[in-house]
Amino acid sequence: MSQIKLLDCTLRDGGYIINWDFGDEVIVDIISKLSEARLDFIECGYLNASNYVPNKSIFTSIEQMANFLPTNRHTSKFLAMIDVAQFFPENITPYSGNSIDGLRIVFYKHQVKEALLLAKKSVEQGYQTFMQPMVTIDYTLHEYENLIREIVKFDPHCISIVDSFGYMNKQDNKRYFNIIDAIAPKNMMIGFHSHNNMDLAFICAQDVIDYDTNRILTIDSSLEGMGRCAGNLYTEIIVQYYNSVLGSKYDLEIILDVIGKYIEPIKKEKQWGYSPYFFITALYECHPNFATYLLELEPKISVSEFKQFVQLIPKDMKTKCKKPYVKELYDIFRIKNK
Repeated sequence: MSQIKLLDCTLRDGGYIINWDFGDEVIVDIISKLSEARLDFIECGYLNASNYVPNKSIFTSIEQMANFLPTNRHTSKFLAMIDVAQFFPENITPYSGNSIDGLRIVFYKHQVKEALLLAKKSVEQGYQTFMQPMVTIDYTLHEYENLIREIVKFDPHCISIVDSFGYMNKQDNKRYFNIIDAIAPKNMMIGFHSHNNMDLAFICAQDVIDYDTNRILTIDSSLEGMGRCAGNLYTEIIVQYYNSVLGSKYDLEIILDVIGKYIEPIKKEKQWGYSPYFFITALYECHPNFATYLLELEPKISVSEFKQFVQLIPKDMKTKCKKPYVKELYDIFRIKNK
């Protein structure tokens, strides 16, 4: 049976809800409390080489992040995410042990070359390196096999299956898992990052826990599922499930206190989580922002109308969602339905 490690990504993925404006003191306390609760990995935010803005979980340098980490790290490892368009190989300074432990490199299918350059530099500089190919299901199985063969050349710490649009099911996950499992060295971890558009995140996480493998597997989650659109797997739910099935490891009481103190007040002002609109974007294999942007433009659009709108999206545009394009397509939709 696999060894499971849990990774909380609230300060990064949850940041989309509030433009990462958690506040410096809150960022420090959330990281400290999640470490105290024994989360294995804590993603502390984004690295972005542009100008630093206080009170956001977006940082301009690896050294700067050291100021937000607890003195007592317990058993936790601290990570930051790099978008290949925002942070570059020359920005990755040598691992010192005083700041974060690892880097998560996120990239789309057309950004593989840039991601591999970052991976090479990250490993050379001594960081635990996590590779996050977004929209994993966008790769054919043959393309994915080729990608994994390229990635493992740089000996990263982990490769993740990333369900960016929330419609991968247990069978989909297993197909991509089998490819990594067959190619990657046995000491390399495999991760799972899910979104909850079809309310599959917890079901798939349970399935991952039951995988028959000797590998270490990591499962991503966020407090109260905080994340844009339909959000993520709930940290508190996967922690409770782990504790009840595999033996008590994580401190659920601390996690619930953090949710009550910091996340619930945000939830009362901002919305995320399952909705039929995000379900429809997943059903038609589209970017969930088609729902987000259209509901901003036309809050009263019905579920049935939205389904008709989504059916207008050309196949080559389903994963490319920009506000102006949504407005343009909606204007076409209104003309067609007069």
